[in-house]
Amino acid sequence: MTEKLKGFFAYASNPSEIGQTIEAAVKSANMGSEFLVETWRALDIPGHFISEMVIEGIDNCDFLVADISVLNFNVTYEIAYAIGKGKRVFITKNSSIKESSPTIREVGIFDTLGFQTYQNSAELARHIGNACKVNPLKIPNKINTKSPVYLMEGLHKTDWASRIVSRIKKARYLFRSFDPNEQPRLSANDAIGQVAQSHGVVVPLLSSNSVGAEVHNMRGAFVSGLSQGMEKALCMLQHQEEPVPLDYRDFVNFTYHPNDVNECIAEFAGKVAEAFQQETKEVVESEDTFLQSLDLGASSAENEMRTLENYYLKTDQFLRSLRGEVNIVVGRKGSGKSAIFLQVRDRERNKQGNIVLDLKPDGYKLIKFKELILTFLEEGTFQHTIMAFWEYVLLLEICYKILEKDREQHKHDHHLYEPYRKLAELYHAEGYETEGDFSERMGSLMENISTEYRSKHGDQRGVRLNASKLTEMLYCHDVRELAKQVIEYMTHKETCWLLFDNIDKGWPTSGLEHEDLLIIRALIDATKKIERQFNKSNVNVNTIIFLRNDVFELLVKETSDRGKEASALLDWTDPDLLRELVRLRIISNEVNGDNSFQAIWPKICVSHYMGEESSQFLIDRSLMRPRFLLNLIGQCKSFAINLNHERILEDDIEKGLQAYSTDLLADVGYEIHDLENRVDDVLYAFIGCNPSLKKEEIMNILGEYGVEAEFQDKVFELLLWYGFLGIKIEDEEKYIYQFNYSMKLMSGMIKKMNNSLFCINPAFWPGLMIWQ
Repeated sequence: MTEKLKGFFAYASNPSEIGQTIEAAVKSANMGSEFLVETWRALDIPGHFISEMVIEGIDNCDFLVADISVLNFNVTYEIAYAIGKGKRVFITKNSSIKESSPTIREVGIFDTLGFQTYQNSAELARHIGNACKVNPLKIPNKINTKSPVYLMEGLHKTDWASRIVSRIKKARYLFRSFDPNEQPRLSANDAIGQVAQSHGVVVPLLSSNSVGAEVHNMRGAFVSGLSQGMEKALCMLQHQEEPVPLDYRDFVNFTYHPNDVNECIAEFAGKVAEAFQQETKEVVESEDTFLQSLDLGASSAENEMRTLENYYLKTDQFLRSLRGEVNIVVGRKGSGKSAIFLQVRDRERNKQGNIVLDLKPDGYKLIKFKELILTFLEEGTFQHTIMAFWEYVLLLEICYKILEKDREQHKHDHHLYEPYRKLAELYHAEGYETEGDFSERMGSLMENISTEYRSKHGDQRGVRLNASKLTEMLYCHDVRELAKQVIEYMTHKETCWLLFDNIDKGWPTSGLEHEDLLIIRALIDATKKIERQFNKSNVNVNTIIFLRNDVFELLVKETSDRGKEASALLDWTDPDLLRELVRLRIISNEVNGDNSFQAIWPKICVSHYMGEESSQFLIDRSLMRPRFLLNLIGQCKSFAINLNHERILEDDIEKGLQAYSTDLLADVGYEIHDLENRVDDVLYAFIGCNPSLKKEEIMNILGEYGVEAEFQDKVFELLLWYGFLGIKIEDEEKYIYQFNYSMKLMSGMIKKMNNSLFCINPAFWPGLMIWQ
């Protein structure tokens, strides 16, 4: 007699009616079936859910059924653990239960993983009967040895979070990360792929009073479960003692002081090192199809630092940046700013004579600095103070990079030995914190300045500081001597690069004040001052600051001497350029034969979808952003692989577009909220509406959704600006990127046409349940 398949059913203990329905369904499904399903209640472990017995139950089962009617920390962990163990996983959801926060839409993961809905035990029993027939998800087995660590980042870069990043860097491990500021939702396929290619995973859990804690910790539970299931080195960190469930306490490192983080990451680093040593033989791969073995890289440049060079598309903007012809690179989220930052940095710092500063100041720390000190100063003093601060920070960081890069070389070069010793002695001044990464050093400097200011002026407002008082407050060093020594040392080198990325990250432009723009302007002015100082001694300095285009536009409006800065605009308008970007990523996988796009695209995807050429169909739904296009292709590819298709078929495109559209709504929704924070989730006002609308109809939809009349025109413009809405010209749909991203041109066309018909971008249709 054939032994019955074993199933295990995981579900939350509350609300109780879910448990009653599930227990009845399991009892019914087990009767006369070829399988036997147990629930966690049958294990008789009151008070404990995640425990050795539950894990053992999953280990010993052939398939797992799990219910996500109410998202639960423990069940999320169990689902991921089972996936990591290569088990068949079947997910269910009771459609009669009202969703509570965090919702599936907010968290992501499960809408891309897929689930079956039911209303009663009879429906659920039928679903359980199909659970043993599903295929386990394919787990990649190729380790990313260049970036072996994966980090789950939170929404805000707090001091605690910065310390974690700093200690990973100190351990000399490059890492990939999930950053909700860049990618608002986490897909299951992305999480599985990222954990699978890691030797170690770091999951910081946020306290319940942190913004976005519930969503972040649910994702953390999923990533942790995957890590444990795949037997990766895992470091779960909790600040203080809550809100970790009791069942997780054995897995979590509790931190009460920043030094506790140091110890936890040090222990974790040792485990990652052990994983490297244990990797003595290469895993023998099964006969994968071309699609299964295809690696298209990451959609976020930060997660492909060491592989991007293999397939980077050298655009004109990049080449101009590399030649030092531009000072500011401007682009939308996902347009490739960070890719240029990383490529310029890596190419230039490999040259022996160059000193390259790759600086990513945390936006929230600059806002904190403004609140601590700068709001108490008069504007003239404010400008002078922040510029002096930037000049000081830049000199210190140039000094730091020199000391770091030439630590060994100066010992063997008599031209460098004495200047290096003088510089090192001057840099390590009393009272200046030199440990940590740039963000930590800058934060420490800000705290020192804040303490010095308040000790002298308290909460006094409108303070004017003369040069001597400013010097006393700002500097731990003799700045003139520091500048002199740095310039003298740089005469022995070639070029100094100052690269600034993320300075505007986390800054909602609707909340930006005049002082915030002055901070950026002061940075630009400080770099110019340093360039002039260095040029007098024939030392070449190239500066590039990477900015969001909305912040840049506000900066230009508020700057009297506009147009002086050489800028490069990173906006994509040519579909063939995006095809070339995809082609380079495909052929980096050692494709044999003809490497043209026309030859290799059919190897991974059907030629047409619903009568349209498939690559153009996908590009048309990417909003002409590289990141969005790679995300869309990645979603389609994941469904094809999970269904054992040799290439992406029409059904895979349909499912991939559905998942992508859901993510896109969240992504663009956050961008719109950044510019107009008085409206939330405004894109969802268009659920189920007609894809073609008159302006009056759009305004009525916004009004019914609760957008106040005085904000409706602003929101309407934003919907056009972000490509959510387009206009119909002679039955052809035109979006902002077809007007070269010029709102003036688009607005002029709307006025000229009079009574225009507007259209919703089809990229959003599946997510909004719009059907033509």
